[in-house]
Amino acid sequence: MVSYTPSHREGGFTLVEVIVVLAVVLLLSGIAVPLISGYVEDGRRARAEAEVKMLAAAISSAYKDVGIFPSRNSSGNNSTVRSLYSGPTAPTASTYVASSTHNFYQWAASPINGDSLDNQLLSNTPQGLAGGAYPTTGNIRWRGPYLAGPSPLDPWGRPYLINVFSAFNTSALNNKRIFVLSAGPDGRINTSQRARATDDIAGDDIAIILHQRR
Repeated sequence: MVSYTPSHREGGFTLVEVIVVLAVVLLLSGIAVPLISGYVEDGRRARAEAEVKMLAAAISSAYKDVGIFPSRNSSGNNSTVRSLYSGPTAPTASTYVASSTHNFYQWAASPINGDSLDNQLLSNTPQGLAGGAYPTTGNIRWRGPYLAGPSPLDPWGRPYLINVFSAFNTSALNNKRIFVLSAGPDGRINTSQRARATDDIAGDDIAIILHQRR
């Protein structure tokens, strides 16, 4: 009778080996997931920073052409619209976190005080009506479109806000600065609605100061 002794182990992994492998995978996952999440969030912030600058440049170009910041209403009256929003639809009560009393949001959501950037900069149809269009002839005229396409939502799916009211309000203290603003990751508008000359970008808002009224 000839005995046979295998020269190597046959079969699969032992239970101990499986447990060790799973432990290593879980350990690596616990390290990698926060790192990846951090990179993703950094990418979103970088995109928002680039987009607020792009929108500010477009608004500035329109200002140079028509002589006012985009604030025309559907009747063709300048210095009427108080807040602009990006994207296809006006913000609603659930768009921002605990911001129902914030002027930037309230104005944008109002059919009287708000309008989309696209109406003002892309199609020259203030508040959606061609009857209120900026002049397209003469030295001071609308030379748009000032955007390459529809204005974007921020990386968290919310409209950017622009408080153009600060360009024509006459308060000696409040509404002095125009911000192009994203509410940032937390969805809360932290920047002061008073927009005083001393009020800066606050919290995790991502914004740029477009203009400061004297």
